Amino acid sequence: MSTAAATKAEVLGLYRGILREVSKQYTPRNSNRMWHNEVVATFKNGAGATDAVDVRNRILQAKNFHAFMTSNRTHRELVERYWPVSGMSEGEKLQRTANTVGFSLPKIFGSGVPAGELGGAIDGVAEEPLAPHVEEALKILQKAPSSSS
Repeated sequence: MSTAAATKAEVLGLYRGILREVSKQYTPRNSNRMWHNEVVATFKNGAGATDAVDVRNRILQAKNFHAFMTSNRTHRELVERYWPVSGMSEGEKLQRTANTVGFSLPKIFGSGVPAGELGGAIDGVAEEPLAPHVEEALKILQKAPSSSS
């Protein structure tokens, strides 16, 4: 599309494209149609323009705005797809990093105390108590003479 002579179809296509982008990006967030109404009002105000330079500048601004909106949406989608930590809180990012580099230690089985107090997992969730027969077996093993003496 050249900016020298814009046809009615080009202007309407640009208008529909901008409205489509505004509807995708701003209207669904809070059901506020302010941006939609602003675009409609801006295009209606420009409909009566007769100066060729003014019309060309308005069309160029609209094309730039449409390109910006499209690129901004595409960038946001790519960031969400290929950089999954972008939507995580700081605590979740820290937990993920600790797991990746090996700082997340295994839970100590059967201790009955929160894992964070013993250097276990960062989440600090208390472990389930042992079943009675497992506790008995552990006591027998602890009382048994060691093979090293």
